[in-house]
Amino acid sequence: MTIFSIAQLLIFTVLLLNTVHLMPALGRSLRSVETALQSGYLGAILTVRLARNVLGLVLVTASTAPNPAIHALVPKGILLFVVLAVVNVALTQYHQRREVEGLRS
Repeated sequence: MTIFSIAQLLIFTVLLLNTVHLMPALGRSLRSVETALQSGYLGAILTVRLARNVLGLVLVTASTAPNPAIHALVPKGILLFVVLAVVNVALTQYHQRREVEGLRS
């Protein structure tokens, strides 16, 4: 049980640090009005990442809950976590592709 608690603490710490690491992205997205479209992509990416990290934190604690009804929701939460990760990858790739195309112009 202590190994599971240590793993849970490590996962919680990594997700928390990842969320704190995302805060500079919020500052970049709110700098100027001229880059509204770029800010929209950055805001969407930030929102999806924060939602994914919060869901991860909830799943870490839900997996140790004594209530069987909560355990039944964990697989659905994991599926939602994976969907958010895929959406994050798609938004990031699209944003990077637009940046590269903008540099070529």
